[in-house]
Amino acid sequence: MKKRTKFLLFGLIPFSIFIFFVATGYHYIPVDTTIGKCIMDYTSPSTYASRPSPLMSHGFEVNGQEVLVCYGSPSAKERKVFGSMVRFDRLWRTGANEPTRLYTTTDMVLGEVVVPKGRYSIYTIPREGEWEIFISKSTYHWGNVITKGVREQEIGSFVVETLPTAGFVESFTIRSENEKLVMEWENTRVEIPVVGI
Repeated sequence: MKKRTKFLLFGLIPFSIFIFFVATGYHYIPVDTTIGKCIMDYTSPSTYASRPSPLMSHGFEVNGQEVLVCYGSPSAKERKVFGSMVRFDRLWRTGANEPTRLYTTTDMVLGEVVVPKGRYSIYTIPREGEWEIFISKSTYHWGNVITKGVREQEIGSFVVETLPTAGFVESFTIRSENEKLVMEWENTRVEIPVVGI
């Protein structure tokens, strides 16, 4: 009897839990216990693809709670970015590699979209003079593979005007500044209001 109990406690149950998370990913783990360093989603083989651009992160607080943005940071490398390398009027992963991911441990409003505590991806349609920002519950897809299934998981979208940067920005950057999420690259700056609720 003791051997069977040990086998269940130290063998079968931990193995079953391991298989569950390999099969389902981290989505069933509470976001506040997994927020931290940006890592590959081990359940998605596409995230093991080659990364020509470094994986970056930016953490900040809303309502005293943690928010983390993970994104690939491509560089201009003397190329024209918007309207050329990043085409206007097309969906863009808003960075490089995996989708740009947002992890929040609190409910908030991002732009005009109510974003409950959880995990999301952010993608955009850049246009001359404005960007349309989309928030989706999908975080499994590879960056620009924004399929109908990914689009169906959107929780909302909004439009923000583009602004000029103070100077040339070589690498795509996301940071927080004065209760806004700021994205900058080349000569383009986008400011997204962030409000806790």
